[in-house]
Amino acid sequence: MSIAVGAGCCLAFPRIASAQDTGATKATAAREHFERARMYYGHGAYREAITELEEAHALDPTAKDLVFDLGVVHEKLADIDDALTWFRLFMTMDLTPQERERVDAYVKRLEGAKKEVDSPVPSKVPPRDKGPGPEVAPFAPGPEPTSHARLDGLTVGVLGASGAGLVLGIVMGLKAESDAPPRSYVTGVNGSFADFQERHNSALRDAVIADVGFGVAIAGALTGAYLYFVRPRWVHPKTAGSTTVSAAPLPSGGTLLVQGRF
Repeated sequence: MSIAVGAGCCLAFPRIASAQDTGATKATAAREHFERARMYYGHGAYREAITELEEAHALDPTAKDLVFDLGVVHEKLADIDDALTWFRLFMTMDLTPQERERVDAYVKRLEGAKKEVDSPVPSKVPPRDKGPGPEVAPFAPGPEPTSHARLDGLTVGVLGASGAGLVLGIVMGLKAESDAPPRSYVTGVNGSFADFQERHNSALRDAVIADVGFGVAIAGALTGAYLYFVRPRWVHPKTAGSTTVSAAPLPSGGTLLVQGRF
């Protein structure tokens, strides 16, 4: 009986030898093993299916379809050597022309796959030159950032201007309050209308100057905070000092020259 192989492949029940050759008991046991193998095969449990097929083959070694089925299941597991062993055993049995043509195709395909697996794949990565390469000078270390707290002349100057603006704003604000005419100002009692107008204008000028002072204080404080906390501080690498000593003769004696760099 032939076996369906391919997508959705399932094992076909082989022709079990007659009861005169194997006996009714062995035939029944071989059929039971084969039915279990077909169940395992349908669930993808190929190892268990192989075990049951081998038990059936041991009971009926003349059933050629069992041999072919063992080759098919081993191929499913990518066991190329085992699959070839069973297919080559199948080729030694009494086959029809169609069966021989089919097993020949299986054997040729698996032998080609075995060559592909056994042959080493050439590496596309060029070999490394183990000889000594050219020496590369290391990069000179650049300045490394340290803490962000940077208190220098610029930061001090900006913070000083901010403080001066704050003092100016406070002083001029107080002066504006002092120069402003009282709300209960009565013309003829507290002074003339011209006095009222002059005091009002003076207080307005003082208030404007106070606002400018406060604006300078706020802008200076923000700028100083940026210069101190945000601006990175760069530390330049220190260079080692060197000292050079030289001597030169003179008509009246000699001179000794010492040069140093720090």
